[in-house]
Amino acid sequence: GMVVMDENTCMVDFARYFMDFERMEACGECGPCRQGTTQMLRILEDFTRGKGKPEDIDMLREMAEGIKAGSLCGLGQTAPNPVLTTIRYFREEYEAHLNGVCPAKSCKALITYTINEKCTGCTLCAKKCPVDAIEGTKKELHVIKQDLCTKCGTCFEVCRFEAVEIN
Repeated sequence: GMVVMDENTCMVDFARYFMDFERMEACGECGPCRQGTTQMLRILEDFTRGKGKPEDIDMLREMAEGIKAGSLCGLGQTAPNPVLTTIRYFREEYEAHLNGVCPAKSCKALITYTINEKCTGCTLCAKKCPVDAIEGTKKELHVIKQDLCTKCGTCFEVCRFEAVEIN
Protein backbone atom coordinates (compact mmCIF):
# COMPACT_ATOMS: atom_id res chain seq x y z
CA GLY A 1 0.00 0.00 0.00
CA MET A 2 0.90 3.61 -0.30
CA VAL A 3 0.04 6.50 1.97
CA VAL A 4 0.24 10.06 0.63
CA MET A 5 0.78 12.95 3.03
CA ASP A 6 1.84 16.57 2.90
CA GLU A 7 3.48 19.04 5.27
CA ASN A 8 0.20 19.31 7.20
CA THR A 9 0.52 15.72 8.42
CA CYS A 10 2.05 15.33 11.85
CA MET A 11 4.30 12.28 11.74
CA VAL A 12 3.92 11.67 15.47
CA ASP A 13 0.14 11.74 15.18
CA PHE A 14 0.41 9.58 12.06
CA ALA A 15 2.31 6.95 14.07
CA ARG A 16 -0.24 7.29 16.90
CA TYR A 17 -3.11 6.71 14.48
CA PHE A 18 -1.59 3.54 13.06
CA MET A 19 -0.58 2.23 16.47
CA ASP A 20 -4.17 2.71 17.66
CA PHE A 21 -5.39 0.80 14.59
CA GLU A 22 -2.89 -2.03 15.15
CA ARG A 23 -3.82 -2.24 18.84
CA MET A 24 -7.51 -2.63 17.96
CA GLU A 25 -6.76 -5.24 15.29
CA ALA A 26 -4.54 -7.37 17.51
CA CYS A 27 -6.03 -10.72 18.48
CA GLY A 28 -4.61 -10.55 21.99
CA GLU A 29 -3.02 -14.01 21.90
CA CYS A 30 0.58 -12.92 22.50
CA GLY A 31 1.74 -10.53 25.17
CA PRO A 32 4.32 -8.56 23.20
CA CYS A 33 1.74 -7.39 20.68
CA ARG A 34 -1.18 -7.00 23.11
CA GLN A 35 0.72 -5.14 25.79
CA GLY A 36 3.39 -3.55 23.63
CA THR A 37 1.06 -1.82 21.18
CA THR A 38 -1.03 -0.51 24.08
CA GLN A 39 2.03 0.92 25.84
CA MET A 40 3.44 2.38 22.62
CA LEU A 41 0.08 4.03 21.96
CA ARG A 42 0.14 5.64 25.42
CA ILE A 43 3.62 7.05 24.80
CA LEU A 44 2.60 8.41 21.40
CA GLU A 45 -0.51 9.99 22.93
CA ASP A 46 1.75 11.68 25.49
CA PHE A 47 3.84 13.10 22.64
CA THR A 48 0.77 14.54 20.89
CA ARG A 49 -0.22 16.21 24.18
CA GLY A 50 3.24 17.69 24.70
CA LYS A 51 3.96 15.34 27.61
CA GLY A 52 6.58 13.14 25.99
CA LYS A 53 10.03 12.72 27.53
CA PRO A 54 13.37 12.56 25.66
CA GLU A 55 13.95 8.95 26.71
CA ASP A 56 10.57 7.98 25.23
CA ILE A 57 11.96 8.07 21.69
CA ASP A 58 14.50 5.36 22.44
CA MET A 59 11.92 3.50 24.53
CA LEU A 60 9.56 3.42 21.51
CA ARG A 61 12.33 1.98 19.33
CA GLU A 62 13.25 -0.66 21.89
CA MET A 63 9.63 -1.66 22.42
CA ALA A 64 9.04 -1.82 18.67
CA GLU A 65 11.97 -4.17 18.20
CA GLY A 66 10.73 -6.33 21.09
CA ILE A 67 7.23 -6.53 19.64
CA LYS A 68 8.58 -7.48 16.22
CA ALA A 69 10.80 -10.21 17.70
CA GLY A 70 8.26 -11.61 20.17
CA SER A 71 4.99 -11.53 18.26
CA LEU A 72 3.54 -14.74 16.90
CA CYS A 73 1.83 -13.41 13.76
CA GLY A 74 2.49 -11.09 10.87
CA LEU A 75 0.34 -8.33 12.32
CA GLY A 76 2.39 -8.14 15.50
CA GLN A 77 5.63 -8.40 13.59
CA THR A 78 4.73 -5.40 11.42
CA ALA A 79 2.64 -3.34 13.87
CA PRO A 80 5.56 -1.18 15.05
CA ASN A 81 6.76 -0.32 11.54
CA PRO A 82 5.01 3.09 11.30
CA VAL A 83 6.63 4.13 14.58
CA LEU A 84 10.07 2.90 13.55
CA THR A 85 9.79 4.58 10.16
CA THR A 86 8.63 7.93 11.52
CA ILE A 87 11.38 7.95 14.15
CA ARG A 88 13.96 7.06 11.51
CA TYR A 89 12.96 9.70 8.95
CA PHE A 90 11.19 12.33 11.07
CA ARG A 91 12.91 12.19 14.44
CA GLU A 92 13.04 16.00 14.49
CA GLU A 93 9.23 16.05 14.72
CA TYR A 94 9.34 13.88 17.84
CA GLU A 95 11.98 16.22 19.27
CA ALA A 96 9.87 19.28 18.41
CA HIS A 97 6.95 17.74 20.31
CA LEU A 98 9.25 17.44 23.34
CA ASN A 99 9.53 21.23 23.18
CA GLY A 100 5.76 21.68 22.95
CA VAL A 101 5.71 22.32 19.19
CA CYS A 102 3.86 20.38 16.51
CA PRO A 103 5.56 21.40 13.23
CA ALA A 104 2.47 20.38 11.23
CA LYS A 105 0.28 22.39 13.61
CA SER A 106 -2.19 19.56 13.97
CA CYS A 107 -1.82 18.29 17.55
CA LYS A 108 -4.56 20.21 19.35
CA ALA A 109 -2.81 20.29 22.70
CA LEU A 110 0.19 22.03 21.13
CA ILE A 111 -1.53 24.77 19.12
CA THR A 112 -3.41 27.97 19.74
CA TYR A 113 -5.53 30.06 17.41
CA THR A 114 -5.01 33.81 17.46
CA ILE A 115 -6.33 36.72 15.44
CA ASN A 116 -3.83 39.17 13.93
CA GLU A 117 -4.06 42.77 12.72
CA LYS A 118 -5.49 41.70 9.35
CA CYS A 119 -8.85 41.29 11.11
CA THR A 120 -11.42 43.64 9.59
CA GLY A 121 -14.05 42.95 12.21
CA CYS A 122 -16.40 41.22 9.78
CA THR A 123 -17.64 39.05 12.72
CA LEU A 124 -17.86 35.90 10.58
CA CYS A 125 -15.49 33.97 12.83
CA ALA A 126 -17.44 35.00 15.93
CA LYS A 127 -20.72 33.97 14.35
CA LYS A 128 -19.38 30.56 13.29
CA CYS A 129 -17.51 29.73 16.51
CA PRO A 130 -19.45 26.83 18.08
CA VAL A 131 -18.47 27.78 21.65
CA ASP A 132 -18.62 31.60 21.46
CA ALA A 133 -14.90 31.89 22.17
CA ILE A 134 -14.42 34.95 19.94
CA GLU A 135 -15.24 38.42 21.11
CA GLY A 136 -15.20 41.72 19.30
CA THR A 137 -17.49 44.22 17.70
CA LYS A 138 -18.09 44.91 14.04
CA LYS A 139 -15.13 46.64 12.32
CA GLU A 140 -12.90 46.08 15.37
CA LEU A 141 -10.09 43.59 15.93
CA HIS A 142 -11.47 40.37 17.39
CA VAL A 143 -9.88 38.24 20.12
CA ILE A 144 -10.07 34.51 20.79
CA LYS A 145 -10.67 33.65 24.43
CA GLN A 146 -8.17 30.84 24.87
CA ASP A 147 -9.89 29.39 27.94
CA LEU A 148 -13.03 28.73 25.88
CA CYS A 149 -11.46 27.78 22.54
CA THR A 150 -11.83 24.08 21.68
CA LYS A 151 -9.35 24.38 18.79
CA CYS A 152 -11.89 23.13 16.28
CA GLY A 153 -10.43 25.32 13.53
CA THR A 154 -13.72 26.80 12.36
CA CYS A 155 -12.45 30.36 12.77
CA PHE A 156 -9.41 29.57 10.63
CA GLU A 157 -11.53 27.94 7.94
CA VAL A 158 -14.08 30.75 7.60
CA CYS A 159 -11.76 33.78 7.81
CA ARG A 160 -11.49 35.44 4.41
CA PHE A 161 -8.71 37.83 5.42
CA GLU A 162 -6.00 35.43 6.73
CA ALA A 163 -6.45 37.04 10.11
CA VAL A 164 -6.64 33.80 12.08
CA GLU A 165 -3.31 32.16 12.72
CA ILE A 166 -2.38 28.76 14.08
CA ASN A 167 0.55 29.03 16.48
